[in-house]
Amino acid sequence: MIFLLEKEGEKYGAEAAEASTKYAQALEEVKVRESSIIQLQKRIAEAETKLKQQQGLYEAVRSDRNLYSKNLIESQEEIAEMKRKFKIMNHQIEQLKEEIQQKDQAYIKEHIEHAKADKEKEGLKNDLMRVKKQVTAAESTMKNLEAEVAKLNHIIAEADAERFRQKKEYDITINERDILGTQLIRRND
Repeated sequence: MIFLLEKEGEKYGAEAAEASTKYAQALEEVKVRESSIIQLQKRIAEAETKLKQQQGLYEAVRSDRNLYSKNLIESQEEIAEMKRKFKIMNHQIEQLKEEIQQKDQAYIKEHIEHAKADKEKEGLKNDLMRVKKQVTAAESTMKNLEAEVAKLNHIIAEADAERFRQKKEYDITINERDILGTQLIRRND
């Protein structure tokens, strides 16, 4: 009878040692998982910081774009005004052509004003082209920033999914540890 009890005691001792080893391994795995979670949280924090920087840049570009749009509208209004003035000048030139034989001097003066208006018109055209190029460049930069923000959002989503998966594995391991602990306590009692 004592021999059987000793055998049973050895058996339970071996099982307890095995359970203790598994418990230690589970603890080590939990530490590794916690370390992975910390690393992922750092990466998420870095990604969020970068996202905030990109959003700041996006806002700056958007502000620039709004300024360029305003300038473009003002330039278009100035061009419309210049076109209106140009039409008035053309009308005046037509009137001067009818009076050219009597008013040579007046014709020369109007011709000079007409040339000046053409030069101003050309300058305005050049300004308009420059503003259009700036708006195009700003829109391109904005699209690039939007793509970068989408990319960062995707990275954050992947990191969140990985963190959720690891948390689930961690919860399963903790649950298994608790079950083994309960079983071990019951066996010891």
